[in-house]
Amino acid sequence: MTNDSLDLQIWNPARVRQQARDLGALTARALTRWEGPVRDPNCLAGVRRLLRSRVSAENAAKIVAEVIETSLHLAHPRYVAQQVAAPIPLAALVESVVAALNNSLAVWEMSPAATAIDRDLIDDFKHLFGYPARADGRSVPGGSFANLTALLAARARLAPESWKRGGGRIAILAGAQTHYTVSRAAGMMGLGSDAVFTIPLDGLYRTDSREVPAAFRAARRAGFHQFVLVATCGSTPTGSCDDLMTLAEMARRENAWLHVDAAHGGGMAFSRRYRFLLREIERADSITFDPHKMLFMPLTASIVLFRNGRHMRAAFDQHAPYLFSVSPREFPDLGQFTIACSQRFDSLKTWLTWKAYSSALWDELTTRVCDVAHVAYDHCTHSPLLEPVHEPQLNILCFRLRRAPRSGRASDLLHWRIKEEVNAGGRAYISSTVLDGRRVFRIVVMNPRTGKGDIHQVMAEVEKAARRAAKGK
Repeated sequence: MTNDSLDLQIWNPARVRQQARDLGALTARALTRWEGPVRDPNCLAGVRRLLRSRVSAENAAKIVAEVIETSLHLAHPRYVAQQVAAPIPLAALVESVVAALNNSLAVWEMSPAATAIDRDLIDDFKHLFGYPARADGRSVPGGSFANLTALLAARARLAPESWKRGGGRIAILAGAQTHYTVSRAAGMMGLGSDAVFTIPLDGLYRTDSREVPAAFRAARRAGFHQFVLVATCGSTPTGSCDDLMTLAEMARRENAWLHVDAAHGGGMAFSRRYRFLLREIERADSITFDPHKMLFMPLTASIVLFRNGRHMRAAFDQHAPYLFSVSPREFPDLGQFTIACSQRFDSLKTWLTWKAYSSALWDELTTRVCDVAHVAYDHCTHSPLLEPVHEPQLNILCFRLRRAPRSGRASDLLHWRIKEEVNAGGRAYISSTVLDGRRVFRIVVMNPRTGKGDIHQVMAEVEKAARRAAKGK
């Protein structure tokens, strides 16, 4: 085999450095691109051309540039559609280092620095959320994993024999806006979807604490005696935050495990203005939190925390002598406490950003996006065409047409059509959801560069589309 064979050329240092420069320049462009359309109106034609392209090592950067052109530009300040962030540049740029190292967090001997940094990050989050020294947690690949891990730990405490024998007669009580991954987890764990008891919402789209006792009574009538009460801080449809103080007291009285899904709203722990929404979260037995939402990290970056670390360690009972150490170490083999075995060093970007900029950065950014959502609320309040459905607690606002068709089906179709027209135009990008049985518009401010002027332009685009629809155009 000669030195210029293909397998050696792909690792040629000069070639790798050139690829890094080319791809790094494209990455910087994607991170700082806020001109032009949010999404190219002709992106489908571009996608079809891209799929017909002949790709080689020599034109790889050109192909990636075309991928960027046909993609959705989350860095654009008028992208306000979903709970996916415009990432902080430093956090995105370090991802190539994580991929290059390719260390797996399953065992310490494969990830000495990564394990230590992950543990340090968890200690910082324990302190942030007011947890005691005995608390513990894990970084996991997404909020779905975090919720499932929390419920597995709850089952281990409430039904200790369930890992070996299966089953576990446990009821899950959750508000109507609880993320679907909670009921999915109940099915995956064999608890059954019938074990999930839905609690109605109050006028702010929060879990109605007045209805919680009735949910406990219904669960008991169905034969349940062990309970998990799920609270949400930052629901997906409206960003509503449950009354954690009241729910924590109810969980204590019923000896129920309290899980707080703060995947979206957990970032408010950094905000001096909005932290009150997380009051008494430290009473939760477990917490889900996604830095890839309100800490503006690239996907994925999720955390699950436990007030008592023993419960996290009891959630899984596996032995793998080919991986895990047989003697204690300063840093544990983290694969023992998580669903995933092969796991990226996702904690580096969050840890590095926190150390580089301090918590003051996230105080500023989380507060800013929530304030901008309130600008949208004020716009709708004074608009002759639009009206708010609720006042935002966080950075999510749902709104609707003031004079929508009386027919529910016609109203739903009109709201959907206007949303699609706005997004197709490329000048703004919004989403929609269903509240109280009717489709409404929805914005989620996930880009700290989105300003008051941008949000007024977004709303103006919706109003223009609404006027065209009213004229039958």
